[in-house]
Amino acid sequence: MIDRPVREMMDSSVPTEMPDTTIKDVVHLFAKDGLDGIAVVDAQNIVVGIVTAGDLLYQEVEAEQEGSYAIPFLDWIIHTLSLEQWERQVEKAFAVTVSDTMTKTVHTASPDETLHVAAMRMAKESVSRLPVVEEGVYLGMITRGHVVSALDRFEFGGEVE
Repeated sequence: MIDRPVREMMDSSVPTEMPDTTIKDVVHLFAKDGLDGIAVVDAQNIVVGIVTAGDLLYQEVEAEQEGSYAIPFLDWIIHTLSLEQWERQVEKAFAVTVSDTMTKTVHTASPDETLHVAAMRMAKESVSRLPVVEEGVYLGMITRGHVVSALDRFEFGGEVE
């Protein structure tokens, strides 16, 4: 169990974006910096969402998806998605700004909690990154890769870079 604080492994250099940033600008940022996820913050640097490469890929593949809201079957209509889920898919497929595609329910980590606790949250919530926040203010990002590096370094005696 890694009992080191998140602040020891988090990356404070991961950029953030505002909700009104265009999808085009975020795609350029991801491509230029090799990113696959960023926090979305408001003017006070409070985390209001998260955008991942998966969200951006959604625009590319949405037309190919077979995720219709409902399908007819005999005299019945079978709902394959809730109306809310279907509306969200359509919104993401035609997103223009970050706020259109970002995930608004964001799981976060505290800089002082242990990496073990953060890793448990990532596993439980099926997310690969957690914005690190203190009183809601963005400080950095912790990812599964950071946890694996910490395992190597602190639990298995790997080399420190």
